[in-house]
Amino acid sequence: MRFITINARNYREVEYIRYLPEEVKREIDIVSSVIPFKTNNYVVDYLIDWDNYENDPIYILNFPNRNMMKQHHYEKLKDAYDRGIPKPDIDKLIFNIRMDMNPHPAQQMTNVPNLNGEELKGVQHKYRDIVLFFPSQGQTCHAHCTFCFRWPQFVKDMDLKFSMREIEKVIDYIRINPDVNEILFTGGDPMVMDPATIRKYFEALKEARPGNLKHIRFGTKSLSYWPFAFIPQLSEEGQDMLDLLKDIADSGFHLAFMAHFNHPNELDNEIVQEAIYNIRQAGAEIRTQAPILRHINDDSQVWAQMWKKQVELGLIPYYMFIERETGPYNYFQIPLAEVYELYRNAIRESGSFAKTITGPVMSAAKGKAHIMGVMDNPADGEKYFMMQYVRHRNYKQTYKPFFMEYDEKATWIDQLKEVSVGSMV
Repeated sequence: MRFITINARNYREVEYIRYLPEEVKREIDIVSSVIPFKTNNYVVDYLIDWDNYENDPIYILNFPNRNMMKQHHYEKLKDAYDRGIPKPDIDKLIFNIRMDMNPHPAQQMTNVPNLNGEELKGVQHKYRDIVLFFPSQGQTCHAHCTFCFRWPQFVKDMDLKFSMREIEKVIDYIRINPDVNEILFTGGDPMVMDPATIRKYFEALKEARPGNLKHIRFGTKSLSYWPFAFIPQLSEEGQDMLDLLKDIADSGFHLAFMAHFNHPNELDNEIVQEAIYNIRQAGAEIRTQAPILRHINDDSQVWAQMWKKQVELGLIPYYMFIERETGPYNYFQIPLAEVYELYRNAIRESGSFAKTITGPVMSAAKGKAHIMGVMDNPADGEKYFMMQYVRHRNYKQTYKPFFMEYDEKATWIDQLKEVSVGSMV
């Protein structure tokens, strides 16, 4: 199967798009100049219901619309295009809009470590036992999710990209930080790299083999967006990719795919199911994660159905995230109280093997804040969110329950005020 990129330059050539109203295409033109837009032939041919594209979750996941921008931003940019103002002025307007979209939430830039006085711009080290590595060749995706919190990775003129090629420096950093036992290849999507490129990184890790490094992870949405990469009869590099995964697993490293599935429709065809089977046969485990998103999966039955299907396929539900406050989050965000109730309804409809899921979780500045419940205080009749950090910059602060004031409209932890237990009596 030949990979065909579909983006702002050529999407009008897609047969399905030709039947869409010109107004819809105009919105795509305008919004895609701000929000990165890229999809591919697998997504448009296999995953989208074009007879119901306006409400189709995978269409919304891939194709931008005007509601993904603040109204005044959209109107201002549309007016600039309509009036034909000079390109430098439009570029400046676009840049200002992007900078108003919180390009690096949760203080990501503070996670970049130093090695011998050199900033490792392709590494993040937020939690003591794991480093994130952003290989330069993997800083794109087979398709760009419209909600993506790492959208600045795909914007060339923002100078906010995490990336590097020097795996040797990463190895040196791991070696002098004995608490680190995991490396997560991330991006972008590291599985856009060809097997030979990934193998070079793996062979360097294998040869140096820091004694504290036990686990290799790949954060990827390739199973949703290009499963052909793991099917030899449908991909020239499929067998090489599976051989590589087997070599990693056989070398003694624990190999895990952190697979992103946003909707059960992404699991409902033989191609992705065969890819999943092949990866598991190669010795990798597959854990699943996704944010809960308005317009895409804000339905407890959708999550219950997705987890059940994942378990049937041998996958391990891992995280239900809350959408980060970046990019078009105004379009996708859901109040925390509603998110928790949706999670509660979904998890009790799921079987015991889905109980591996941790959620709902916010990747906040301090760490991964987990909403444990909504509590009614009999002493004062007030409601509170009960929370804990399942990950924290200071690992000693993990799994310590605490209370936050209840606010039915709040969508992020920063909008809440922590309360002491003493004040609740």
